[in-house]
Amino acid sequence: MVYEAIAASGSTPYLMAYIATAFLSGLLYLFLRKVWWTNVPLKFPIIHFFIVTWSGIMYLNFLNGTALSDFGWYMDWMISTPLILLALGLTAMHGRETRWDLLGALMGLQFMLVITGIISQESGMTYAYWIGNALLLGVFYLVWGPLREMAKETSDVLARSYTTLSAYISVFFVLYPTVWYLS
Repeated sequence: MVYEAIAASGSTPYLMAYIATAFLSGLLYLFLRKVWWTNVPLKFPIIHFFIVTWSGIMYLNFLNGTALSDFGWYMDWMISTPLILLALGLTAMHGRETRWDLLGALMGLQFMLVITGIISQESGMTYAYWIGNALLLGVFYLVWGPLREMAKETSDVLARSYTTLSAYISVFFVLYPTVWYLS
């Protein structure tokens, strides 16, 4: 279904460009870790490497119509979005003790949220969609509650950076279920 739509629309070159960009940006993150080594902890370039290269690998499914192509986006989001939230959570905790309980809850909620999307798509069950939205509220609670407070307690610069990143991520996380529901 997805493969046929991509092939029929002529968007294969754009998809290939996205995949190439994902892989190249992953390599760039690995290179930049050597440049940033004095002021950016090593964990961030490594996490970002895995986010973008995983996405590129999952989008390979769309090029050849594999059995997984109808779920490529979800397979991407199952891994990449929890990693994005891991990086955000570690940003909030920069310079202080890491709260693995908060990070685990944040990543687990996000993973389950993506799974409810698959269930909603495949079954048409609207209550799975609403469960996913409840999970999204849990993600937002952690992002805008305890993690934001941790960033504020550390420094004004960190708090501003964290708030900007949180807003950016929140907008994208809200847009997807909104568009899905309207479509």
